[in-house]
Amino acid sequence: MNLKDITDEKEFIIELAKRIIPVKSISPASGGQGESQRADLLVSILKELGYEDSVRYDVEDKMGFKRSSVIEKVGNFDRTLWLVSHIDTVPDGDPNLWTRPPFQATVEGNRIYGRGTSDDGQAVFLSLLLLKKLDKSKLKMNLGLAFVADEEVGSVYGIQYLLDKNIFKKDDLIIVPDAGSMDGMELEIAEKSIVWIKFTVNGRQYHASMPSNAISAARDGMEFMLSVDKMLHSKYTDKDDTFNFPYSTFEPTKHEKNVDNINTIPGKEVFYMDCRILPNYDVDSVVDDISREISEFERTHKSKIKMEFVQREQAPVPTSRDSEVVTRLVKALSSRGGEPKVVGIGGGTCAAFFRRLGYDAVVWSTTVPDVAHQVDEYVIIDQILQDRETIEKLVYSE
Repeated sequence: MNLKDITDEKEFIIELAKRIIPVKSISPASGGQGESQRADLLVSILKELGYEDSVRYDVEDKMGFKRSSVIEKVGNFDRTLWLVSHIDTVPDGDPNLWTRPPFQATVEGNRIYGRGTSDDGQAVFLSLLLLKKLDKSKLKMNLGLAFVADEEVGSVYGIQYLLDKNIFKKDDLIIVPDAGSMDGMELEIAEKSIVWIKFTVNGRQYHASMPSNAISAARDGMEFMLSVDKMLHSKYTDKDDTFNFPYSTFEPTKHEKNVDNINTIPGKEVFYMDCRILPNYDVDSVVDDISREISEFERTHKSKIKMEFVQREQAPVPTSRDSEVVTRLVKALSSRGGEPKVVGIGGGTCAAFFRRLGYDAVVWSTTVPDVAHQVDEYVIIDQILQDRETIEKLVYSE
């Protein structure tokens, strides 16, 4: 079925989901192959819709995989309204926990289920629907669509790479549809700092029946993690109600495999911590405190601990509540009723990299909170239709 021939908007979105969701686009850092195949599909879809001039940006990552982003811009104006969506997804996790196939678009009423339907398929579907319905004669500014790579694991090969290519201008309007609320009345203007830490605990492996000859990396690793967890939560206690979770968070997450058998004491443990830190705190101070905790722990234990950073980003200055992109979006939402409000989030988005360079960017969409990265992730079709109307008001008005 040619997408250009589909007249029903819901049918169009469903067809997009059925094509896009099965094409896995997981970061190599999470065991995938990257976004290249999904970028191939997007370029093909754009051509099917009559847009032959998209620009593709490919960059090879440190693991040798091609990381791909696609840019489409319509119009010949000095300014552009950008929608920045990401085309990578997280893995499905344990597929046995899903009640529907994770990499298949399952349509049930007004919902489409599948990994990446919400994060960030919703923004991709919205962008393509805008192109499908676009009346170029009504444009008062360019419509720019950025389909970017690598958002889930740091954006080095995605938006950070693209920002070096002079694609965007500081007086452009930047919207990142990667978080929001059920009614679409939350505009995210601030994010927390993000620090992902890899801890490697080195001890001495030995037979489990002779613990006196071992240095248990497992026991020391657990003790250290509890110690650093307690320190961070007791010291970094500030509250900021701008954020939907108003405190800094410090969470032990991933744990790598150690030994294969039960009767061996592991000599090496590798685990990770995800830190989301309120922007009033200096990331360097947090890191210094963890370093001191390591030194103190090593003084009283035989294991040695190495700390490495998978991601380390100090939160940028928030987007101003009075910025043009915020005030225009608030005005466009006025017809929905309710009172728009500005918020902060703990999750990292592409907006942070714009803000770091002095661009005003807002994260916004009408969406179901708390389904991203979960089993049975889904998107509500009518919310995409609502947001299409809102973006049209922006791009068709002075």
